[in-house]
Amino acid sequence: MKPPESSLPRWEWEQGLVQKALLRFFRIAVAAAFNLIILLLLLGLGVEIARSLWELAPTLIGSGKGWSFRDLVGRTLSLVVLLELLRAFVEYFQFDRIRLHVLLEAAAAFVLRELMLSLFDEKISGINVLIWSVAVVVLVLGRTVALLSPPIPGTPSKQRLPGIGGKEPEEVQSPPA
Repeated sequence: MKPPESSLPRWEWEQGLVQKALLRFFRIAVAAAFNLIILLLLLGLGVEIARSLWELAPTLIGSGKGWSFRDLVGRTLSLVVLLELLRAFVEYFQFDRIRLHVLLEAAAAFVLRELMLSLFDEKISGINVLIWSVAVVVLVLGRTVALLSPPIPGTPSKQRLPGIGGKEPEEVQSPPA
């Protein structure tokens, strides 16, 4: 198939080499950014675990000021939120798309953390408890709906662009007569 005649230079029409190169660079840049984010989240998770254990150790051996239950719950729930965020990024790489139920799980963990910390601080009124509870129920229902209605089988996870991932279909040439 011959490219259409135009005033554009011929190098842009040679099977879209410039477009393929730019799209490949874009995919590499996105992968590098997500890898950096995952690395930073893992580093933050490790630092938070180490810091929590370091501060909790004197409490466990009885030589230091004890942690309040609120501090212990706050640290633990913060770790859960970090784990859920890390899982969301890893799932993006694994399935090459954002999975809604994973994001809703992270959001539900964050909302539950904030609700519990507000309850421990006794800074929340009855109507606010109701509002936070409704938010949790909505997130859990959204997650359930997302799990019960997965993507249609056989559809690609995203539209594949020429030159990105996998081979392009070759043109079928008719045999010479």
